[in-house]
Amino acid sequence: MDADKKQFGIVDFVVFIGLLVMTMLVGIYHAYRDRKKSNLDNYYFGGRNMPPIPVGLSISVTFISAMTVIGYPTETYLFGTVIGWFCFVNFIPTTVACVIYIPLVHRLKLASIYEYLELRFHKSLRQMGSIFISVAMIVYMGLTIYIPALALNAVTPLDLIWTIILGSGICTIYTALGGMKAVVWTDTLQTCIMLAGSLAALIKATTHVGGFHKVWAALDRGGRLNFFNFNPDPTLRNSFWTIIVGTAINFSNPNQAIIQRYMSCSSVKKARTAALVAIIPSVAFILIAVLTGCAMYAYYEGCDPLLANKIQKVDQMMPYLVVDIFQDVPGMAGLFVSAGFSGTLSTVSSGINSLASLAVEDFILVQRPKIKSTTQVTISKIIVVVFGFIVMSFALSVQYFGGTVTQIGFTLAGILGGPLLAVFTLGLFFPWTNTKGALIGQITSTVLTATLVALCLAYGVSPIQNRSLPASTDECVEMLSSNATDVTPLKHFPTTAVVMTTTSIEANLPLQDSLFAISYIYFGAVGFALCLILGLFVSFATGANKPSELDPKLFIPLIENEIFPASVRKFFRFGVPPLQEESFKAEETELKILQEYVSTESEV
Repeated sequence: MDADKKQFGIVDFVVFIGLLVMTMLVGIYHAYRDRKKSNLDNYYFGGRNMPPIPVGLSISVTFISAMTVIGYPTETYLFGTVIGWFCFVNFIPTTVACVIYIPLVHRLKLASIYEYLELRFHKSLRQMGSIFISVAMIVYMGLTIYIPALALNAVTPLDLIWTIILGSGICTIYTALGGMKAVVWTDTLQTCIMLAGSLAALIKATTHVGGFHKVWAALDRGGRLNFFNFNPDPTLRNSFWTIIVGTAINFSNPNQAIIQRYMSCSSVKKARTAALVAIIPSVAFILIAVLTGCAMYAYYEGCDPLLANKIQKVDQMMPYLVVDIFQDVPGMAGLFVSAGFSGTLSTVSSGINSLASLAVEDFILVQRPKIKSTTQVTISKIIVVVFGFIVMSFALSVQYFGGTVTQIGFTLAGILGGPLLAVFTLGLFFPWTNTKGALIGQITSTVLTATLVALCLAYGVSPIQNRSLPASTDECVEMLSSNATDVTPLKHFPTTAVVMTTTSIEANLPLQDSLFAISYIYFGAVGFALCLILGLFVSFATGANKPSELDPKLFIPLIENEIFPASVRKFFRFGVPPLQEESFKAEETELKILQEYVSTESEV
């Protein structure tokens, strides 16, 4: 990196350290307050009586991490305004959660969402689901730690390794101490910090370039006004279809970190309220991130900091911008990097808390159900620390991977999450699916999807369809002296383009226009479709279940809203008997009709 590297000031460090101290104090406070409530129900679910608004904020920031605050502006800078479609994705998984998952987990009183797979199929599917999602979450959390650590490394003298250790250690300590209550309330605090830091960066960058009309003009010149890209070509890296369809499938996968929050509410109504509350900050954060990426392009339109060797990695671009534009406002750069770290703290604390829950519920208590409550909590805290160390270790290795962090996260989520979502879909909606179908479908589709990813890395990623948009260094200058008022242009760097691909742009392999060139966002959709088809095929080939013998509590009809005729609703139960409460309501309705009929006949 060059000698004029932008750096934190003293006030920035004070703001940043202040956030870390407040976060630790929240964990210590809840550990002290609940020191006499030593049971898993309180540790993992907050006593199942958490208020819906803080829970909703916690849900939103669980996956609105540094990947959003720092990663999405970079994606927008590189690939244009088409990234804005991520703002609308959360409506689909939230609808799925409100209609399907929330009633299901409250009906069955599940501690682990994967317990459903044991009730519906077999214990092996429950444990395999837990392992798969644990691997995916470890990778995701490692990425979310790496991004703000890389950001802090770009603007401070702190070494990358120590910033990763710092973020991981703080998350692990306050999560182990305070459990779910510490996670939810620190998430609420961190939501406010993230919002303040992100908005400050957007407003300052937009103002600095002369207003949004100047930003719009720069985007137009740079070919980045591609929001309305409805090209259905699946090999395009980003388009309306890849983002809406591919991301919706990835995000609709039942995740223990989110399910725990739904179960921390005392009723289905409150859990649904929390889910709806979560949409508002989620959309706001993504929209702010995309607009900030637009402003960042306008600011660096003539001098890309990566090409000009001002930064070492493209993911350092956003924090570099913030330190650049806030040189005259002490503390604001610290606030923004704190916002990025807040996203990381919220995501990792939620993640390792849920991973510990899965380990205890799906593995330890299955084998040793009579362990004392106090011992269970102690074991849980030890497991939190272990997972914190594993996540930190993975974060330290991310710097050696290729591609952007967003691409890495979506790729692994597709390999493991797509087939897992299909297994839940088979269990909930298709009563004929048996254990063999679900098991073979999940294993086979996971292997096939992983193979597809490997082939895509080897043969795909067409340089024409997946490269980033052009960036320029035509207006870059170097300083003759350290005096900020003496700026003299010494040399111009050649205009070129930043290429974020895993295949060299010169390579033009014959398979780059085939299935192996599919967008990384579609990997989850491919795994989902393969598992669904294989699961049904194997089930019918090996003797499908009889729907009449299925427990109705484990089944959710595709159509059950009362706006549809009773005959339609009955058809979509596929022979599964109704729930007892549904039968009682039906009998009550028939009785009322009969009474009205008898009353009318008597009058006649």
